[in-house]
Amino acid sequence: MTNQPENEILVYSRDVSHGQLTFSQSVSTNGSGSTIAGNSGPPTNIALPPIPAIDPLTSQSAILVAGNCLLNVNAGSDEVSTFKIIDSTEIQFAGVFGSGGLFPVSIAERDGLVYVLNAGGNGSIQGYTLSQFNCGLRSIGDPVVMDQGGGLSSDASTPFNPPFGVASPAQIGFIDDGHLLVTVKALGGGQNYPLPGVGGLVVFDIHPTTGMATYPTITEITGRPGSAPFSFDFDHEGRLLLVEVFGEGFQGDPSMGFTPAAGSGGLSVWEFDGKGTFTEVSMTSTTQFLTCWLEYIPQNHCVYTSNSGSLSAFNVDGGADELVDSTAATDLSGPLDLVASPDGNFLYVLSPDVFGIPGHTGQPQVVVYETSGDCHLTQVQAIEDGLETEEARRAAADGVLNGVLGIAVWGP
Repeated sequence: MTNQPENEILVYSRDVSHGQLTFSQSVSTNGSGSTIAGNSGPPTNIALPPIPAIDPLTSQSAILVAGNCLLNVNAGSDEVSTFKIIDSTEIQFAGVFGSGGLFPVSIAERDGLVYVLNAGGNGSIQGYTLSQFNCGLRSIGDPVVMDQGGGLSSDASTPFNPPFGVASPAQIGFIDDGHLLVTVKALGGGQNYPLPGVGGLVVFDIHPTTGMATYPTITEITGRPGSAPFSFDFDHEGRLLLVEVFGEGFQGDPSMGFTPAAGSGGLSVWEFDGKGTFTEVSMTSTTQFLTCWLEYIPQNHCVYTSNSGSLSAFNVDGGADELVDSTAATDLSGPLDLVASPDGNFLYVLSPDVFGIPGHTGQPQVVVYETSGDCHLTQVQAIEDGLETEEARRAAADGVLNGVLGIAVWGP
């Protein structure tokens, strides 16, 4: 997803046997991309990275394949677009629908039930039913509003508190038993970051007949202030696999400023009680900085995380998280979303290659890796086709640069 003011989806065909991609087409979403507040927003005592170019929405699952439909968020126009997947080389625009809130950042789907996470204002979720016939969405009831301190003054075009990158809701997804989970980097919004900096696992009950959500049960992540729970997945036994950007939290004197504790990002494992509460099983550091995204591959029980310039690999077959390789892949510029092929043989990583970082030119890439039974990775391809440079995107959008994000796989 280009995420530009005139947002587009880029389509690539995929060699199923060898993993390689070939650019096929770009299709307008008929909506607008945007970027989250980075160094603006509530005052903090930490130095923040330049979020817009690297990580425009600070979220996971901004685009999603659901059967023969593709869905994406348009954060700048508060909408969700849908497409009909024709084949491995073509999609057709189906419709654009209001997200039910401000600044949509993440989408979840199960058995035709769709929920969209809005990070703007106080934060909210909105439910829909999805038709596989025409890929249309029909809303279910009213949005369920969260309590992220945004009030009614949030500006949809320049969101503030939240979405404020280090505090905003990050991902929405279904738990195996049908509950709905939202990760929140700092409960209550940016004014609570980095202290008290309590992250949250927010669980919504879903009515089995109507699909409507009720507001929620919250597991607070304490003991590591400012750890910023971000993306998640579930393993083969239903355990929650959670990435925390600063896994050991922040330390320091509030009057002197804060720094991340040693170890930086981390992967934590949690058990769910079936009622709404999570209990932590383990936490393991990636030993890398700014760990934000993950992908779990059930075929080899491996978890891969994106860090500021690398990928880390974990094995979770034993019920906890064993770090296999902290730098399973390197020389990546701010890798973002990553997704595995359905057979688990290949991993696709979106790398924006941000201009201004030494050795990088502002040319985004999709980097393809072959996976292995021991969780190690072998690079297969780095493709730039279809992805315009930062300079070209800025010129085409009157100086606006929102940053690319989002990746999904369809087919065998």
